[in-house]
Amino acid sequence: MSSPTELRDLALDLADTADTIAMRYFGDPVPATRKPDGTPVTAADREIEAALRGRIEAALPAAAILGEEEGGTVAGDGVCFVIDPIDGTKNFMRGVPVFATLIGVLLDGRVVAGVASTPAMGERWDAARGQGTRRNGSRVGVSAIDQPGDAHVLHGGLNRFSWSARRWERLAEITGEAWRTRGFGEFWMHLLVAGGMAEVAFEDGLSLWDMAALEIIVEEAGGRMTAWDGEPVLASSGSALTTNGVLHEAYMARLKDLLDA
Repeated sequence: MSSPTELRDLALDLADTADTIAMRYFGDPVPATRKPDGTPVTAADREIEAALRGRIEAALPAAAILGEEEGGTVAGDGVCFVIDPIDGTKNFMRGVPVFATLIGVLLDGRVVAGVASTPAMGERWDAARGQGTRRNGSRVGVSAIDQPGDAHVLHGGLNRFSWSARRWERLAEITGEAWRTRGFGEFWMHLLVAGGMAEVAFEDGLSLWDMAALEIIVEEAGGRMTAWDGEPVLASSGSALTTNGVLHEAYMARLKDLLDA
């Protein structure tokens, strides 16, 4: 099992397992503890990752695994699964349905398959290298909008831009010129770009498990996902710029000097 489609299909099966666990917890306020970095973790996060690790180890014993809760490393050779058991944990805790299990699959260091499963929203997005991106089984693609004034622009939250006057001023400039701006945050805004419902999404402070599945979903939909300075997103310092491709250079120019701001 080493083709992109086979690895995507395994990731889809894993997402079924994750959905079942997530929805068993979702609906009531979900208690959480704090990890050493201050971010919350729930029993659902831990149970999902443990279940997926067990299934991967049974199906592909030689595969490497990197997960948000149990760690690991990204292998340069062979198959590697990168798992975020619940992206949007704070939403999940409060009963907000915008959360997902993200499963990215690398082969020899390159992402070749990805799944983003959002059971409370009834959404399942997937991609395999060379096979396009699907939303609930149907092919999707990015928009052709090529002017910032016509663009739906999404960002990761105001708190990420209140750190400095320069960041705050730049966000004001970007929102002022856009057709519409919203702070959806997390995985969802990147999927909206992949599906042609928005043109630009940007955030920082990310980890590999936040980005691996999304990178291929965006790329196979015809878009681009890089760091703010144009470097490969999985090798970056944790920033991500997703666009429909046409607008990528324009927004990279707006963001790249903010990495150290």
